[in-house]
Amino acid sequence: MTIRRQWLIMLTLTAILAIVVNTIILSSLINQYFQTYTTGEYNKSLSQIKSFSKMALSQNNMTTQQIEAQLASYLNDPVTRITLYNADGSVIVNVGIDMSNMNNMMSGMMRGREVGTFSQEVDRTELRDSGISIGTVNVTHYSSIGDSLTSVMFRSALIRNSLLSFVIVLALLVMIGLFVSRRLSRDLRGTSFMALNIDLGNQADIPFSKIREVRIIQQSLKELKSRLKLKQMGRKRLIDEMVHQTRTPLTILKTHLEGFQDGVIDVTSEEIKTCEMQIENVSSIISNMSHLLDTEKEVSPLSIEEFDFSHLLRRILAGLKLQFDQKQVALSLMSHEKITVKTDLYKLSQSIYNILTNAYKFTQPGRKVEIFLQTDEKMLSIEIKDTGAGISLEEQKHLFEAYYKGSNAQAVPGEGLGLYVVKQNLEQIGGTIRVESALGQGSNFIIRIPMTL
Repeated sequence: MTIRRQWLIMLTLTAILAIVVNTIILSSLINQYFQTYTTGEYNKSLSQIKSFSKMALSQNNMTTQQIEAQLASYLNDPVTRITLYNADGSVIVNVGIDMSNMNNMMSGMMRGREVGTFSQEVDRTELRDSGISIGTVNVTHYSSIGDSLTSVMFRSALIRNSLLSFVIVLALLVMIGLFVSRRLSRDLRGTSFMALNIDLGNQADIPFSKIREVRIIQQSLKELKSRLKLKQMGRKRLIDEMVHQTRTPLTILKTHLEGFQDGVIDVTSEEIKTCEMQIENVSSIISNMSHLLDTEKEVSPLSIEEFDFSHLLRRILAGLKLQFDQKQVALSLMSHEKITVKTDLYKLSQSIYNILTNAYKFTQPGRKVEIFLQTDEKMLSIEIKDTGAGISLEEQKHLFEAYYKGSNAQAVPGEGLGLYVVKQNLEQIGGTIRVESALGQGSNFIIRIPMTL
């Protein structure tokens, strides 16, 4: 059985039960209140009849017609007859309602019920004046106030209106139930469609349901979809990072080998060490990425060691110098003091390589790139300043996002991962990076890392 059908059955049964219980209780309370009210009105009329009859007999200044007319005014349901006797028992006035018409009306109201079953009784009251009996008044009424015409009509109208209300409310509830169940089933079908498409890897965006429980399921599915997408993007980003990071050392190796072949570079031990360093970089990149893909982690573990940063920086510049010279861009280290740091050598060197490679791409021939170093008790500051194209303030906000390329970098080869990798690496070793730049005025990247991690 579908949820929609179960919902309709449950709603209908609940509505019927609620309406029946409510009708029974309200009808009982209203009928009880009406009976009390009718009884009170009868007692009030009876008291007025007694008072008038006593006055009429004691004053003896009213004609029979006047007395009859006045008593006839008290013939209101449930009173059916009033008879007034004098002291010797003679009838003075006898007024009443035509019972044949009354029975016809009541039989019409109470279908199937015999008219003769409406019994009557008499309230007999002796009238006295100064202790002397002056007459008697008999008030005939229905034996039960509930058998009065008014009571019968009231109960009949109450039952009719209750049934009418029951039908109207039930019809409204069924219509509302159909609307709600259609909406619920639609949202559930949409949720099922969403789950199926997530499983198949298809795009399936549906509006969130206004039903809280269904909306929670949809939000969970959307979050699951986002996590799966992030996981896929993470794998792609790892591969892209590996490709991007291997490009620099491979380019340096290629440049040096061409230099050796053309005789531009002498085969010295220092140049061989530079090439060996690039091979080690490629090996480290492949090893790290292989480990990350196997363990499905987003960052590689740190390898902390103490080393001479000045020496590392000179080796990096030696590897890149030939490229810069070929483009006629001056690459200079402006600080030559010996600096020892304790951190992850690979992540720091890769970050500097990426920034210098970017500076190489965006600095025009005849301009320069300079590196400044500054230390305090705990931090090392590295400033890499170029005189290239510069970066707008708006683009600086997105500069370190993965796959982001600025307006002046669209025609430049690359995936837009270099600065993203820089930031990730520096954050892992407790460092920071910021940029100061303006269009046409070059860029200044400032790195700060702890001297000891």
